[in-house]
Amino acid sequence: MNVSLNPEPDKLVAGKMADGHVLPLGAPAEAESGNPSDESTGTGGEIEHVESPGDEPKLEPGESAAGEGDVGGARCPIRMGDFGDLKCGRKLCDLQGGPDNEPVCLMHTKDSRKQSGPLLVEFLREFERTLEDAGEGEASFERFVFPQLDFSQREFRARCRFNFATFSEGINFRRAIFAQGANFNSAIFTQDANFDSASFAQDASFNSAIFTEDANFESASFTQDASFWRATFTQAARFVDTKFYGTVNWIKSRFLDRAEFRRTKFDPLVEGQPAAVFALASFSKPSEIVFDDVELSRALFHDCDVSQVSFSSSVRWGRRRGKRGHKVFEETIDLNQEFGKELERNGERDYRKVEQIYQQLKKNYDARLDYWTANEFHFGEMEMKRLAAPTDGRLLWLRRWLHPRLSPVALYRCASNYGNSYWKPFLWLLLTLALFAALLPFPATGLKRQGAAGRVETYISAWDFQNGYSGNLRSEGRLVLKSAITAVDTATFQRSPEYTPAYPGGRVLAISETLLTSSLFALFLLAIRRQFRR
Repeated sequence: MNVSLNPEPDKLVAGKMADGHVLPLGAPAEAESGNPSDESTGTGGEIEHVESPGDEPKLEPGESAAGEGDVGGARCPIRMGDFGDLKCGRKLCDLQGGPDNEPVCLMHTKDSRKQSGPLLVEFLREFERTLEDAGEGEASFERFVFPQLDFSQREFRARCRFNFATFSEGINFRRAIFAQGANFNSAIFTQDANFDSASFAQDASFNSAIFTEDANFESASFTQDASFWRATFTQAARFVDTKFYGTVNWIKSRFLDRAEFRRTKFDPLVEGQPAAVFALASFSKPSEIVFDDVELSRALFHDCDVSQVSFSSSVRWGRRRGKRGHKVFEETIDLNQEFGKELERNGERDYRKVEQIYQQLKKNYDARLDYWTANEFHFGEMEMKRLAAPTDGRLLWLRRWLHPRLSPVALYRCASNYGNSYWKPFLWLLLTLALFAALLPFPATGLKRQGAAGRVETYISAWDFQNGYSGNLRSEGRLVLKSAITAVDTATFQRSPEYTPAYPGGRVLAISETLLTSSLFALFLLAIRRQFRR
């Protein structure tokens, strides 16, 4: 039986009993049988004796009528509170043949007979009494074993603690409003958990919760932080159109089946705070984890394999300055923040750990043939290699200074943005040819025409003081043109160039030019391939 709780906080909606009759609100439990209480024979599923409302004894604080069929006045021993230093204290209920290892109250018994009949009515009355007594304080439902209930459109004004609770049947919190915090830490949802369009005005915590079947948070709204630390999603998890205005934490969560993050809004109100933290989360079926039309510029994925997760083309990542590619939040998060400390190593950012994220994202987009996006993550991967300075060895201070500036990786960045730019090596190639064309006519190098004995052309030899200024400029221009042709011949490995360097210094210069232009041309071709491969 699925009993609905009225949106008005302290009223029960009348529910149908086992025989189909409707139990009026406030009626005694004997109404189910249709006989007066003094003629009832009772069954194993009923409380031994249920007093009418007028006969109820005055209860001490913390007592309730939830277990009036108690055993010798003993109290429920179930421990509650953050440190287990409190006991439930409700009266025990005597249910013969139940599954409990020790006598407990009706709220904590695992007996399925409270799914209907007078036991269900008593459960609901005690639930409402707990909420009413809490007011806007704290209502504790710790370790309760809930029957199938419907809390749709219900407003909870108290701070609700459902820690270690077991929802033995499907539970419906659709459009429920939690005006204060809601804690479901270590709760077990044995069937579907429906939080569709639920609203959490303050912090919400599902740490170590177990969702045995579908978990639906579609269109739910979390005004402050939400935590699913170590939560287990055994079947589908839906966060479609869900809104998070604080940081949501999925650290060490386990997704054993599919999960959908479609149009999920990650928008923390505090600038600089992470929006979503998936660090150390595990995905058993990564190809069925879908992110679609989601802003992930402030999401953290370190120590989490995302190489096969499905990121649609509408996913928005962080951007680098100068349009140099995508950027993950691990690269910029403040290390003094709670979620930034895991990225600190030896007092500085662990660039190797950030590099792994870029590697996985590059692999992800490469596998989907989205090479443009993969190239942008490739830039981030190489940038982390450049920034990851040495941590030991000789002359450490010098090597740490040189590595991000003059290491091969740093030169690779300067030459072609790690293979992502074909304009850079092309421009560097033109500049190199111009430079060597300008250097070859110097007196220390000189140009010599093939077959011309003894004549070496330099800037000095081309200048004739008897000619006018304009005549000398034309002579110098012709010399520079010859030098440019020689530079191109050298760069293109011409076997019989018209001019060659006349002196040893010029030959060393020509060898240097050949090595440099060959490298730049290779980078140019590599960048072309990366940009236009199919």
